[in-house]
Amino acid sequence: MGSKVYFIEASINDGQELISDKAVRLFKAGGFSDCFQENDFTAVKVHIGEGGNTTYIKALYIKGLVAELLALKTKPFITDTSTLYVGRRHNAIDHAILAEEHGFCPDVLGIPFISPDGLFGTAETSIKINGQLNKDVSIASDIVRSQSILSVAHFTGHIITCAAGTIKTLGMGCASRKGKMRQHASLKPSISDDCRRCGECVKYCPEGAITLDDIKAHIDKDKCIGCAECVAVCRFGAVKYDWGAESQQIQKNIAEHALGALNGKKNKAVFFNYIISVTKDCDCFKTPDMPKMVDDIGIAASTDPVAVDKAAIDMVEKKTGEKLGELLENNKLNPFWQINHAEQIGLGRTKYELIELN
Repeated sequence: MGSKVYFIEASINDGQELISDKAVRLFKAGGFSDCFQENDFTAVKVHIGEGGNTTYIKALYIKGLVAELLALKTKPFITDTSTLYVGRRHNAIDHAILAEEHGFCPDVLGIPFISPDGLFGTAETSIKINGQLNKDVSIASDIVRSQSILSVAHFTGHIITCAAGTIKTLGMGCASRKGKMRQHASLKPSISDDCRRCGECVKYCPEGAITLDDIKAHIDKDKCIGCAECVAVCRFGAVKYDWGAESQQIQKNIAEHALGALNGKKNKAVFFNYIISVTKDCDCFKTPDMPKMVDDIGIAASTDPVAVDKAAIDMVEKKTGEKLGELLENNKLNPFWQINHAEQIGLGRTKYELIELN
């Protein structure tokens, strides 16, 4: 038998209240209350959506889950770490203001938003994991100090990692700035002759690593932190990667950081994947109304982060009849680099039993 993954069909057409109720049904069906104890500091890990993004998981979608934690007398808080790229989640103050604008605040959910990695993303704890790529990883201090985690991931595609689900929410989303930089270190972009010298990459590079000459833009790889902001803003496909090698490396790094984020939380973590509004790009994009690449599917939940991501990928690929990389129009991308590596290092299992609720 594999790990149990609980699933219920859901769509944004259900409305926010019904989506919240369906998530609670999964919580109760899975017996997930056993993972939380009275007075636990419980990190409710979410992605609040970048400013301008409209397809992120809305705060009211998780209101019922928060109510369950409060009923268990835990001390839950909404949380997410600061980003490497420049945006409204680049530091704790701007992040908290945006979280309130998007409803992740006491007035809506009854609990606060707290950045676990401090004002500038540097409050971190080194966790020994003895992984294949990392002997230790840098995780946001208040993730480490929390007794339990309720992870709520919006399952989407991703320009580098192919799939952005629970493993990425844990690995990238719970790492400190140093941890994020280590994960991105394998990414070495270059500028091709397709460059139109528009200057957008120069404008948005957080490290000033890109310059323009009379022919095209150039990236100083000693300054580059691999955040992929240049990929996101280039409209002409001029930023190039060795996708096969570099995507595989960052996916494995993400899995090892996810292992660090869950250190000391055996039987104290639950993972939800909202497989609705599944866009090609993740919620870090400030683009409104990004198109879906598949019709809404539902919500999956498990105590196994690998199984819940594997189930989400399987459901998307079954519904579309295409591999995830094909849906992203990049056949070099493969989400199973993170899935299989995560299983190898003991994060969870790929074999699962799907339990569907009516």
